[in-house]
Amino acid sequence: MKLEPEVRESLIRRLEFARAELEDLQPLRKIDYFTYQKNRLQRRNVERIIENICNALVDVAKIILAQTETPVPGTYREAILVLGEQEIISLELAKELSQKMRLRNVLAHQYLDLKWEAIQDFLLTGVEQVELFLSSFDRWLEHHDDD
Repeated sequence: MKLEPEVRESLIRRLEFARAELEDLQPLRKIDYFTYQKNRLQRRNVERIIENICNALVDVAKIILAQTETPVPGTYREAILVLGEQEIISLELAKELSQKMRLRNVLAHQYLDLKWEAIQDFLLTGVEQVELFLSSFDRWLEHHDDD
């Protein structure tokens, strides 16, 4: 499949943005519940960065699905799952990341204790999963060069 230059650039921008957000998240990965609960600035930073990462991954998923002429599902979770079903990323990674995509809604609608559980999970396992996702799309882009 040939990618139009503007589509390729759009994907690259989103992948780079997600990488930058991951870098900003690194110093916050050791945050504990007490700090999360008491320090509004750190809490907002962690939440916002994770939300930005989730949004960037879903944007990538939607662009790829549009390029493969696959209907874009209605939820973030489903968009990531379709990537696995179509073997664009591994199904296992898609399932793991799709669970992390629920966090975006949790951040907006849940109580602090419930948010913390999902955030802690993202900080412990989600970062590596996002890195795998980004690497997968680096390889995907290499195989879909401008012909």
